[in-house]
Amino acid sequence: MVYALRNDPTFANMILNNIGDAGQIKRKVYQRRLPENPNKDYYYIIRETSPRESVLIEYGFIDNQRDLRKLQSDLDKYAEGVVKAIADYTNTPYTAPGTSTVTGDYYTVVRGDSLWSIANKFGISVNELKQLNNLSSNLITIGQKLRIPSQDDVTSDTYVVVKGDSLWSIARKLGVSVNDLVNYNNLSSLTLQIGQQLKIPPTNQIVYTVQKGDTLWSIAQKNNTTVDKIISDNNLLSTYLTIGQQLIIR
Repeated sequence: MVYALRNDPTFANMILNNIGDAGQIKRKVYQRRLPENPNKDYYYIIRETSPRESVLIEYGFIDNQRDLRKLQSDLDKYAEGVVKAIADYTNTPYTAPGTSTVTGDYYTVVRGDSLWSIANKFGISVNELKQLNNLSSNLITIGQKLRIPSQDDVTSDTYVVVKGDSLWSIARKLGVSVNDLVNYNNLSSLTLQIGQQLKIPPTNQIVYTVQKGDTLWSIAQKNNTTVDKIISDNNLLSTYLTIGQQLIIR
């Protein structure tokens, strides 16, 4: 059930319909006035917050087994339905949970974003982000689309993080060590963001593919290095090797 303070039923009905779309039984919308006697307020008391809308929402009842099961499995969907209704009612851009904020060369601003956090996410400076978008201030709004550096903007000395990447996988792909990647980019965290740009460290090294009969000692001997250096450069947790495994050799 949805109880609304204002007489306009639009907002309350939007919430009720979204909860219904999420799978819950739609019951009723009650406005401020008592249905049987419009001269009296409804049984439920809602705090006056004019000019803002006030609503009271019952998602279900835990003494009703059917509602209880639905609440246990779908409460997040019901709550998100309310969020969407509020966004739609106030003409605020809505982004569903799990929806990518990056579309092509544009990023959609979400709650909690700042120019600094967005710039950091994509490995550029705030000034570069402002120049790309002709911004004259640091003010941004939820739902605003900002142009981000595309692959065409990236030099051959830069790697753009994609879904599924980790520092380890990128280091392997580029033939560098994780430590070099972290130090060269002055990273304070091992967490990466999709779209983040990483500078590729210069390197004079090879990538060696482990063959049948290889050991760390034999590989070190072949390549004029030491076992300890191979272990360190490749962040190995053991000396066990597998055929086809690739090792960075410096």
